[in-house]
Amino acid sequence: MRKTIATVVTLVLVWIGYTAWPLYDLWVLVHAMETHDVGTVTRLVYFDAVRVSLTNQVMAAYVRRTRINISPFAQSVAAGALGIANPIVHKLISPEALSELFGMGWPVTVASDPPPGTVGITERTIGTIWQIFKNSEYGFARFEVAAPSVLPPQQRFRLTFRLLQWRWRLVAVTLPENIQNLLGDELAKALRTPVPNQ
Repeated sequence: MRKTIATVVTLVLVWIGYTAWPLYDLWVLVHAMETHDVGTVTRLVYFDAVRVSLTNQVMAAYVRRTRINISPFAQSVAAGALGIANPIVHKLISPEALSELFGMGWPVTVASDPPPGTVGITERTIGTIWQIFKNSEYGFARFEVAAPSVLPPQQRFRLTFRLLQWRWRLVAVTLPENIQNLLGDELAKALRTPVPNQ
């Protein structure tokens, strides 16, 4: 009986630790971005993976906004191998630029004027521990959270973390659709592609 109780207690403690660990690293990342702690941001963000995530979204928005008929394979080749989205993604993929994007809730390095009511991910807006937990999903060595919690779900960023070398690191960012559209339009301007009236 004692062994069973000890096993159950151990499993509960492991589950609590596994649940709390990425939440703590999320808070550390948000705090580092807010205080412009470049070293901590660099340690907690896997920039190569985040670049791929943003590039795919910018390309998808570009194709959607310009109504270009292109296969998903050709789209991924254009995004990856040809680097077509680089003029826009390059402006987002540094510790400082990513911190601005999250803190302001708007890609100020691409379009400087955020619309009224724009809210970023800060220690104040990310929500309580229960709100964060409610807006998150756990998987094997994977953690996803939608933030800031003060916004409706469709206006939130979706952050994906993976456990890499015993540290939870940000590996992907899913942008709200309005920001994806803005970046797609900016890429169309950079490539001089007309954007039909939406």
